[in-house]
Amino acid sequence: MDSLEHNEDEAPWVLVADDDAGTRLLLRRKLEKSGYNVICASTGKETVSRLSDKVASAVIDLKMPDGDGLYCLRYIREHYPDMAPLVLTASENIANAVEAMKQGALDYVTKPFNPGQVAALVDKSVDAYRKASRLKAAEKKLEQARQQQIFVASQIQQTLLLGRPPRDLPEMHVAQLTIPSEKIDGDFYDFIRPAPRLLDIVVADIMGKGLMAAFMGAALKSEFLRVLNQGLSLPDRNDPPEPEQIVKGVHDNMIEQMKELETFVTFCYGRFDLHRYRFVYVDCGHVRTIHYKRSENRVVLLKGANMPLGFPETSPFQQFTVPFAPGDLFLFYSDGLTEAADQNRELYGEERLVRFVEKNASMPADELIRAIYRDVTAFTGTQVFIDDFTCVGAKIDASPSDGLQVTDRQHLEIDSRLDNLKKVRAFVRRFCGQNAFGQLDPLRISQVEVAATEIAANIVKHGLDSQPGNTIKIAAEAFKNRIEVEFRDTGRAFDPNNIQPPVLDGTQESGMGCYLVSQLVDDIAYHRDDKTGENCARFKILLFKDR
Repeated sequence: MDSLEHNEDEAPWVLVADDDAGTRLLLRRKLEKSGYNVICASTGKETVSRLSDKVASAVIDLKMPDGDGLYCLRYIREHYPDMAPLVLTASENIANAVEAMKQGALDYVTKPFNPGQVAALVDKSVDAYRKASRLKAAEKKLEQARQQQIFVASQIQQTLLLGRPPRDLPEMHVAQLTIPSEKIDGDFYDFIRPAPRLLDIVVADIMGKGLMAAFMGAALKSEFLRVLNQGLSLPDRNDPPEPEQIVKGVHDNMIEQMKELETFVTFCYGRFDLHRYRFVYVDCGHVRTIHYKRSENRVVLLKGANMPLGFPETSPFQQFTVPFAPGDLFLFYSDGLTEAADQNRELYGEERLVRFVEKNASMPADELIRAIYRDVTAFTGTQVFIDDFTCVGAKIDASPSDGLQVTDRQHLEIDSRLDNLKKVRAFVRRFCGQNAFGQLDPLRISQVEVAATEIAANIVKHGLDSQPGNTIKIAAEAFKNRIEVEFRDTGRAFDPNNIQPPVLDGTQESGMGCYLVSQLVDDIAYHRDDKTGENCARFKILLFKDR
């Protein structure tokens, strides 16, 4: 092949292919006079060997040895689709000329021909080639710009939008996994510590793709932090603002910008309270969060009642509270996971995800989300996602040390009078309400009140002989999995082993109080503290019972 060095100011190159030397010479002289560079070929094989990206047009005879003109046209169509060649044909070969047009020829000229006519058609062919080349160059620049935008958006996503989970929470383990799609979405998540025993997780999905979605995600993430910090800095506030207050602040500050951009965001903003063992969340149109309850071996899907952020919300944002227990798991994710489709366009779906979580919930959080990723890619048959694959797992620690740390401790001292029993009931009721994490219903709390009242009454009547002026000390302690209440007094020593079992037909009253207490609590123990000279009665109420 001739070596053709390209120069934008250089005259275009035209290939003339004909097995007749006179025709080649005639066309060469005419085209060179018209300002073209010309190369020639006499066979089909030679023609395809002389083609290159520098050749702007070709005039090809349909009838040549060693590969005819149709063979050359098919080769050009496959390897040089921007070229629009011309064909030469004898008058009796019109049918072949029509076939040549179907194979991509711009036009055909019958022999004998007017060289000026051929030159005019070459002008059209070269002009078409130049337009196609400019279009391709523009498309290439657009693709380069698009790839640059994807790169920038990806960098924004990786550095600004995807937070890092905390590693210093002994009570829970948090892990995350994001697999970017070919078109960067606005998925983002973050982890915020508004207080030592609190962890806020926000998982969001911006409508749209590319740089705009990435910038909007970064702006929203920053706004969540700003609103939270503003709330924490208020002089009269002791506790962090509630999730619903944070979401309202972000909505009020961002709604006008989002309306102008005609975009919206779905998200879940959730707070793990590791002191009270509860999860408080605001869901705004996001996919349902999965809550696996270990004690029940089942999944509960957490759904909110709010419109996506960016919609003109008219009512206050509503938050929900759910209790959790040791061993529970929360899974946040984007619709890129559940909407991943196989070759038959069947979606992976929420139901399949729930079944997978129920089956594999014993895994650590990081292993589980990677197992989910492998299951999704096995289902779809590809590791390429249309939307970002985003998954965040939070698992509550179920180690034996869970029950050792006191999360709350309160004290009450009463004088040994029966009219103070109402203080005992109120104390126990308030403490259970603050520390039972929603695991004790009103009936169960009433039973705990009865047990505490019965113990205090027995101390007053039997230990202190109903004599006022003696102090009864009551201490309530909350743990992650139970509540314990302890009673101390300096009255007569009490040995529960000396108490006869009650007669349940009503003929004998003694022993009934101790029996009642034993039935209402999960465990009770009595002992005498010889160092202080105090009697000690302590009962336990379990919050999370395996079923």
